[in-house]
Amino acid sequence: TEMRYFMSNGTVKAILRSLLFSYIITGILLLILSFALYKLHLKSAQVAAAVNIIYGAACFFGGLLAGKTKGQRRFFWGFLAGLAYFLILFAMSVVLDKGIIADTRQILTVLGICGIAGTIGGMAS
Repeated sequence: TEMRYFMSNGTVKAILRSLLFSYIITGILLLILSFALYKLHLKSAQVAAAVNIIYGAACFFGGLLAGKTKGQRRFFWGFLAGLAYFLILFAMSVVLDKGIIADTRQILTVLGICGIAGTIGGMAS
């Protein structure tokens, strides 16, 4: 049924590939940000904004890849890629911080950024 369709249609592979791509982009952009932080002595508000932009860029490109791979309902697959990115990011944050330390507004902001950027990436594919 639905789960069989989800598994047999290459969906899991498409989402995993878009996640890998998104996290590679995240790593590259965070390296650039760390260099900028070192050279430019950025303020914490600037770093926080840059990290949100990095999340958005990574989810946009992940959604773009997911939408191109799936071909139909691209906005949905882009959203799903952004949501998966957020869920992994959130789970890793909870595990590494030994609990939830961010406030609800920050969590919802990142969720919104990831979901919207992934959806836009899917629509742009």
